[in-house]
Amino acid sequence: MPNASFPGVESVIDDIAKCELRYRDRAEEGVLAEEELLELLDSCLPPLIYAFDIQVPPPRERGGALALEKEFYEWRDTTSGDPEARRAAVIRSYLASETERRGQFRLSRSQNGRIAAHYDALGGEFSALGLPGHAVLTFQVAADLYASVQQKSRRQRSLLNGRRAQHAARPPGAVRVLETLLDAACGYGYRPFRMLSWMAVTLAVFSVAVWSAGSPGYVRSLHGCLISFLNPLAFGSLDADFGPVAQVLLIIESYIGCVSMAIFFAFLVRD
Repeated sequence: MPNASFPGVESVIDDIAKCELRYRDRAEEGVLAEEELLELLDSCLPPLIYAFDIQVPPPRERGGALALEKEFYEWRDTTSGDPEARRAAVIRSYLASETERRGQFRLSRSQNGRIAAHYDALGGEFSALGLPGHAVLTFQVAADLYASVQQKSRRQRSLLNGRRAQHAARPPGAVRVLETLLDAACGYGYRPFRMLSWMAVTLAVFSVAVWSAGSPGYVRSLHGCLISFLNPLAFGSLDADFGPVAQVLLIIESYIGCVSMAIFFAFLVRD
């Protein structure tokens, strides 16, 4: 694994440490919101990238190795239970990753894949540290990198984790409740097949409800719910033994079925 023996790398690492120290000082003051802390990190990157581009040798002189890869994984070696120590390490890792990713040297497909997995891990660590805004940013970078190497399933996983991190940052309220239900139902659209289980639950619940409303037997109720769920029926198409309450329940179920199927197929073909 590459280390600071490459010319110029040690200087860039020192600059990264200074940026992290500046970030830590502002974070400890407790006056900056998370969005402002992210802006502080973003302001550190242009000089870091410039220093990296002019001081670090090109890949051909490094045997194609990533110059700062050792710094990427430094946070994983920080086993201290102190959240501040882990946050300092993960911030340095993030700055090193962004510096190399956004530098002038083009990365190979395998390197992009490794860095994408690294950003995924960073997002999980930011979430664990209670920094959901940082997590959203890193998960989005991971998704973009996975898209560049055509790893669709991993990209969708990163996007899902990003949405969950965004949800964690949302204050309590109706929107948060709705998002919780959406995640449970279909993973924000990134787990569409989960909706099949909810459709089965809907059928089971409504078949019991229709049966309890006085329909002629549970089997007939289940049969009526299956037909109504997939192909809504008019009142006249139903057996006369289905009472008014049962018919209203079947109509409600048919609307839920139409919406569920539409959402399922829309999510199924999403990019």
